[in-house]
Amino acid sequence: MSLLLGPILHFRGIHNDLYQVSALVVLDKGDPKPKPESTNCAVDKVTRIASIPFGSPTQDVWRVDLSTSQKAAKSQQCSCSVSGGKASFFVPALGESPRVAYGSCNGFSADKYRKKVKDRQNERWFDMAARHKIKGKEFHFLVMGGDQVYTDDLMVIPVEMKAWADLWHSKQVAAKWSRKLEKQVDEYFTQLYVQRWNQAGPREMLQSIPYVAMWDDHDITDGWGSYPQDLHECDVYQNLFRLATRYYRLFQQQLAEDEVHPSAVPNQSPQAKGFSLAYSGLGEVAFLVPDLRSERHPDLQIAGGFSPTQIASEYTWDAIFAWLDQLDTSQHKHLIVYSSLPVAYLDLNAAEVALNALPGQWELEDDLRDHWRSKPHRDERQRLIKRLLNFSAKGTRVTIVSGEVHVAAAAVIESSLPQHGNGAGAIFQLVSTGIVHTPPPAVAVYFMEKFGAGEEVIEYGVKALPIGFKGHYLVPERNWLSLEPDGKGRIWANWHVEGHDHLLTQVIDPVVLPTVFQPVVVNQ
Repeated sequence: MSLLLGPILHFRGIHNDLYQVSALVVLDKGDPKPKPESTNCAVDKVTRIASIPFGSPTQDVWRVDLSTSQKAAKSQQCSCSVSGGKASFFVPALGESPRVAYGSCNGFSADKYRKKVKDRQNERWFDMAARHKIKGKEFHFLVMGGDQVYTDDLMVIPVEMKAWADLWHSKQVAAKWSRKLEKQVDEYFTQLYVQRWNQAGPREMLQSIPYVAMWDDHDITDGWGSYPQDLHECDVYQNLFRLATRYYRLFQQQLAEDEVHPSAVPNQSPQAKGFSLAYSGLGEVAFLVPDLRSERHPDLQIAGGFSPTQIASEYTWDAIFAWLDQLDTSQHKHLIVYSSLPVAYLDLNAAEVALNALPGQWELEDDLRDHWRSKPHRDERQRLIKRLLNFSAKGTRVTIVSGEVHVAAAAVIESSLPQHGNGAGAIFQLVSTGIVHTPPPAVAVYFMEKFGAGEEVIEYGVKALPIGFKGHYLVPERNWLSLEPDGKGRIWANWHVEGHDHLLTQVIDPVVLPTVFQPVVVNQ
């Protein structure tokens, strides 16, 4: 039996009063069904969920479903041995809010960034591993906020894809998907996941902390959803997206083709095409992980009308807001929303205009159209912010956690509207990235701070302001984030920054609603 990857742990949520985790292993095709052994948790099921590459399989992907009851007294450690590999994880005590690690941008978009760190590319992963070993401070799950793998060399390595990438735009649009493209891209994704997640650093963490993963563009192809309509809809890109989706489902959500994630946002319309997740019942904290990539598209001229630019569809937002409406705010002091791109961030448009005035070639790393502050996304962003502020007014503090931009940063969205009083009108935006990818050049960071920072008026009574760290709004070093509840209703957000001998910290206080005094009736 040959173990090619795993066991990789994934958090499936709390269902039927059981804390559920799955473990994924990849074996050579034809190897016998794994026979896992576990401690402090039950093995519920062992399922072969795929054989890959899908077109000509050489490997089998198995999922081991594990579950346990949370103990009232203390956290417990569970372990699983399968096919020669071992994994273990910590389960929070009943009613305990979990300690969460967060990382994004687990790779490089070009070799020039990889060369900057050479033999220490996974240094931040090793730092997380050291923190996880502190007794009593172990993390209960890991959120990976996008770009868990980087597909950028897909346009360079497979011969057929490179040939297509070298075509003029019009010929790219006209090109048809072929059997050779299918085979090469299929094999590429198999190798990408198995090799990247087997690297020292991420491998140890994926075997020690159950993850929750939401994809972003590099898990598909750089800038997916922000291309011109003809390129977005062309045969090659749509088939590339199809294969990227199959591998995302398989490795990042550990799902077979016909399965729905047990913590998927409930009651989604069949027209909703994403993979949004929602978790509750975890002490005083709930987690919302919307899919902001699957349904993203530019302005589209469609039969019978026009479909404007969107990040997620109305069907997806309706299901998300319905879940928010039914969430018991009396049981949850905090809601953490994981948005792959920052909702409140610097004005990159202003920064790019200033950069373009310099001699030479300077550009920001990210497609500006991708970002929430891009003009085509303004209405969708305003609606999201308004709904989150209204939810916060019920008594649950909302915090947004994001990645993508390759710096550490923070901001706050503030509402002075009367319906958002009693401290509920503040939403913190925390940015942590990349855990592997290197930061932008110093000149780009300078211009982003010089011309992109400042107060933003989102709408009447609502504004966003960046939060400074020692006089700077951006921390241009590799980093990861921990969210650590303190037992007093607060969450300590700590940035673990490469080269810093201390943590950068933002304390998130709960909303304190006014006490309502009931009149005392005295019988005469």
